[in-house]
Amino acid sequence: MRIENLKSLRLLLIVPHFKVFIKDQVNIIKAYVKEVTILMPIPMFSHMVLKVPYLERHYRFLRLVIESCNDPRDYKIYCPKYFTLPIDLLRRRNCYFATKSCFSVISKNNLGFDVIHAHFLDNGFIGAHLKNKYGKPLVVTGHGFDVYDLPFRDHWYNFMVKFVLTEADQVITVSKFNARKLLSLGVSSNKLHVIPNGYDERLFKPVPMLKARERLGLPQNRKILLSVGNLVKVKGHIYLISAMSRVLRERKDVLLIIVGTGPLKEVLQDMIKKYDLKNYVMLVGAKEHREIPMWMNSSDIFILPSLQEGFPTVIPEAMACGKPVVATNVGGVPEAITSNDLGILVNPGDSEGLASAILETLERKWDPEVILKHAEKYSWSNLAKQIVSVYRKALET
Repeated sequence: MRIENLKSLRLLLIVPHFKVFIKDQVNIIKAYVKEVTILMPIPMFSHMVLKVPYLERHYRFLRLVIESCNDPRDYKIYCPKYFTLPIDLLRRRNCYFATKSCFSVISKNNLGFDVIHAHFLDNGFIGAHLKNKYGKPLVVTGHGFDVYDLPFRDHWYNFMVKFVLTEADQVITVSKFNARKLLSLGVSSNKLHVIPNGYDERLFKPVPMLKARERLGLPQNRKILLSVGNLVKVKGHIYLISAMSRVLRERKDVLLIIVGTGPLKEVLQDMIKKYDLKNYVMLVGAKEHREIPMWMNSSDIFILPSLQEGFPTVIPEAMACGKPVVATNVGGVPEAITSNDLGILVNPGDSEGLASAILETLERKWDPEVILKHAEKYSWSNLAKQIVSVYRKALET
């Protein structure tokens, strides 16, 4: 299939939610195409699940879908509902149920499209079946857990991912680390593209630190360390809070702020109490994406203590605010922090190493202009051109 001018292209997106990096990406890409239609499959009874405390703790991701479905929209967004239960047998069938519901929505609403772009490999399963039914090219983006975890859980998930990678006309992933995983699963290097997640330069840009702290009501006389991420085990906040005990043996002028919510909140609160850190660690809860730049600009250092990552968007976002980064050497992180002028890398799960890196970062003089210059290549306005180029290749396949 050939479309000479992408301005006539109708793009169909299959996404798990329409928040943060997905929404930011699409907001830029829409200028290159004629029309964007979004399919966001959602399990039936999701609202009820979120009302049950035990289930809500484990299925908070559903809130992102529900909020996305209810957002004021500039796009045609459809939320096909499918039946499932939180048991392993049905989880494996979710992709079939979701595919069937997508077929139904497309037919009922007479949706037309020229290219399918599925975000995350499990949504690529839906995309592959839509491709085969409607004869449209498929682009799939592998982001994080769907690349380094999902395919290696068991035989069934391995089969599903390999099926998606075979059916996809073009495959995007966010880091070279991920690319190596995908190559090991048999994807052709000829159709594999590494395009990292980026940041919205309209949001993430330098703001004077004093002004940011004044707006947030934060102290002006402390060194503020900031971490942003869901409060889940893989994000490594346990090791960061442990590291604070070591940092405080050297200096008392520090304040760690953790933005995010999740099932580990009570565990982290207990750690703060146990180590007597209530004056040095703040859990401020989840914040709207548009609020994050102000928190980043209020900080001296951004910290990412994750145990696993694909290519975390928060790193280019922090660098776009001119902040040095202390992060773990996992996934695509070292592909973003490529020199000592940008930050310090430490081993995952190493509280002592994390503490040493924090102390070193606080002592060093950083050049924000160097950091800002490096961050420019991760702006969505630059990365969107690469994604659109992949659409063109898919059309020419």
